[in-house]
Amino acid sequence: MTSFDRPLFWLAGLAVAAGYLSVPLRAGQEAELKDEAGKTIVKYMIEVPPGIAPAGVTDPGKQAGLIFCFQEHETPLGNDLFPVRQSLLRQGIEEHYILLAAAPQGRKFGPADHEPLEKLLAWAKKTYPINPRRVYMYGKGEGAKISAEFAITHPNLVTAAIMYSWGAWLMPSELNGALDFANSQPEIYLTLGRRDLDNHLSCVRDAYLRLKAKGYHMVYREFDELGDRTYHPPSNDNAIAWATRLRNKNIPASPEEMKALAAFKGVPPAPVDGYYPKLALVGGVPAGAIVQALLNSKDSGVRAAAAETCSHAIFNEATTVALAKKLSDPSIEVRRAAIRALAMYADWRYEAAQQALIRLATDAQADNLDRLDATDAIAYAVRLQVKGYRQDPPMFRALISLLHDKEEPVSATANGALAPVYDSGGTGERRRRMPEGGWEKWLADVTANETGDQRDYAVCAGNSGGGEPVDLFCMGGTALAKSDPVSAFQYTLKAAEKGYVPAEAALGMMYANGKGVQQNYAEAGKWWIKASEGGDLLAARHAWNLYRNGEGVDRDPNIANPLAKLIGEPVPVPRTPR
Repeated sequence: MTSFDRPLFWLAGLAVAAGYLSVPLRAGQEAELKDEAGKTIVKYMIEVPPGIAPAGVTDPGKQAGLIFCFQEHETPLGNDLFPVRQSLLRQGIEEHYILLAAAPQGRKFGPADHEPLEKLLAWAKKTYPINPRRVYMYGKGEGAKISAEFAITHPNLVTAAIMYSWGAWLMPSELNGALDFANSQPEIYLTLGRRDLDNHLSCVRDAYLRLKAKGYHMVYREFDELGDRTYHPPSNDNAIAWATRLRNKNIPASPEEMKALAAFKGVPPAPVDGYYPKLALVGGVPAGAIVQALLNSKDSGVRAAAAETCSHAIFNEATTVALAKKLSDPSIEVRRAAIRALAMYADWRYEAAQQALIRLATDAQADNLDRLDATDAIAYAVRLQVKGYRQDPPMFRALISLLHDKEEPVSATANGALAPVYDSGGTGERRRRMPEGGWEKWLADVTANETGDQRDYAVCAGNSGGGEPVDLFCMGGTALAKSDPVSAFQYTLKAAEKGYVPAEAALGMMYANGKGVQQNYAEAGKWWIKASEGGDLLAARHAWNLYRNGEGVDRDPNIANPLAKLIGEPVPVPRTPR
């Protein structure tokens, strides 16, 4: 019997209005959510694990997470349920998640879908035992767009978004102050296949730069073997393992969840399989506070179980910092559990974890076995970047510094991790030992690529401030660093109005992201074009993507095509009518 023959999931639907009972249907059928007048709100498909608890259950152990799975435009409804389902099956957690696909109101997903999706989510919460802190979104193409845009405009509803093959444009504007991206905003995992369509390649790369400039915590991956699809077990499993360990940052733990945490006051309960499952299930800040306390227990067994719990959940930065301190714990069991969890966090780009592993791996005075474990953890954390987009230059710099370490296991681990960068499979003298031009050149290129638009602020080192364009531009950069987007915009605007090209480019990004100003892509395009006329090719690329794709502005080949020539991209040739 194959996995497709087993009744793992049912399609439930025919809920006419919120609160109506759902009727089980055979998988593959569409259903409609209707209002009280019988008008269709949205078409959907849903997969529900058998034996799920009834709606309204408050026991967090019996509640389920919800993953929206949005398909590309002009593909069947529910097309991207399959990769999510299979990933959950591979990870052995399929019984804990409900999968829900929705159809767009028109040909493509857009702002008009937000209200219907809000109603569909509300219906799902009333119909099934969904934990509101565990709602995630996954999508491809236009499905990726709605996943991210709905998540970042509804941070009180959605915990995280997983995107494939397209970008996101709609963002909340920061008109009075900076958003707290670490403590109140959803997180994003963006995936690109290098065999995808040319238009998707440039669009996703541009989206990454814009979302990063906005301030979202991003995990960005590119894969050589991936094409125009989302079924890709390496990235599916990594992304879904990441998302399902997160909890909504704005929804407080329920009374039942707080009751589960109360059991850890005083002597903690015995670990199960070496960790504390209830802490991992509740997750987030409230459970993280308990984990931090347990990490300081006098009992090394409790400390080890607390550290191991961090491999099963993502809590918050304070917990990661507390975990990093356990790298010097007197117990080797505690240290190794901490390194395992920090490797996972470093993979998902939590800076405190990366820095802690780098410090330990490169500390020649540390225990050699701990250094080896830390080097191995860094190798694990970069494994999906080595042949893709190198998003974390500091970890690569650490590995490069360890290539000739006096401890042979450490140097061998670093060499093995970096080999895919340069090893072309030759033999003898034809075998290369480093990239063309050497490691420092390679690392400089990686760093410059990841720095992107921020490289222009390098001129500000030691700048005293004043009234000239460069000074104003640097004052804007300082305001950005201090989370003052309104002042940053004003200083950058003044510098741009004086004709300073880097400020023109930065101003375009601020308009695109609503950084200290109302989001406005027409204004963004105007300033990016001015910067491109001044020789800024990255600004030209932003403008080219904007007017070629028509997101936030009308498509305009009269603007896009000259920009394509400027940056060396092909100009589309109109199809010849038959």
